[in-house]
Amino acid sequence: MARTELDEELEEPRGGGFSRFLFFMTPILFTVVLLAVLLTLFSPSFKNTLLDIGNKIPFIDKIIPDPELTEAQKKKTENKEAAEKKQEESTKATLDQLKEQVAKQEAELQQVNNQVAEKDGKVKDLESQLEAAQQKATDEKEAEEQAAYQKEVKKLAQIYSGMSPSKAAAIFDKLTTDETLQMFSVMSNESKVAILEKMDPQKAADISILLKDTKPAEDLAIAALQSRLKKEATEEKPAQASGTALDETQLAQTFGSMSAEAASKLIIQTYKISPEKGLKILKAVNDTTRSKILDAMTKEDEQLSVKIVNQLVSK
Repeated sequence: MARTELDEELEEPRGGGFSRFLFFMTPILFTVVLLAVLLTLFSPSFKNTLLDIGNKIPFIDKIIPDPELTEAQKKKTENKEAAEKKQEESTKATLDQLKEQVAKQEAELQQVNNQVAEKDGKVKDLESQLEAAQQKATDEKEAEEQAAYQKEVKKLAQIYSGMSPSKAAAIFDKLTTDETLQMFSVMSNESKVAILEKMDPQKAADISILLKDTKPAEDLAIAALQSRLKKEATEEKPAQASGTALDETQLAQTFGSMSAEAASKLIIQTYKISPEKGLKILKAVNDTTRSKILDAMTKEDEQLSVKIVNQLVSK
């Protein structure tokens, strides 16, 4: 008997857990069944109230169903869902429209940028063309001026060639070496030889050596101008201090022995290259010779003659 009680005591703990589970769950199940019965008996509103209360209880909310909605509530819910769906569709349509507008504006902006870049390219091309045109005009003007200058040099050289070699040599002896080279560069070999024979031997030798080196007309003109400026800067004052009567006398004799027409042409061409030289020659000759030369100059170039006379009077 004692053993049987011991066995029962040992077996009791094994079934105690399940007993306790049934002890707690039985009232809950009873309550659930009772609520279900009551739900079928009472009005839908009360039923929904009880279902709302039951859905708020832990564990119970997983067992009992959700409360049934009334027709008004169902309609209200449906309207709410329809309104939300409509709002969502409207929002989506608005976003799509905004995206489309943004894409369109970006395309327009890109097109404008392309047009601006194209215009900038055209402006640069026009600027380049303008610069090229200006440079071309400058080059053409310089070429025209150089051609006109060279033309006057040739005319003056022709006048020297038409003079007697001794008279031309006397004038060339007063020019710088570079100026003489400039004149010789456009003269014939016969004229060069004839004038060189009458020139100062030392200067003639120097000129002969330099004549073998051919230089462009522009370089000769620059060298001639530079040599004249250098000579006037370094020798003019000492020459004045020692007296220039001999040079002026030689000029007066040279141009006085020439015809008025030839002298006028020579002085005009000299004046165009160097106004100071042209005026110096006119001042060196006597009044009678100057009058004849000016009369011939008026027939040759009246406007230039008036200018020269005004300069003679002002000085």
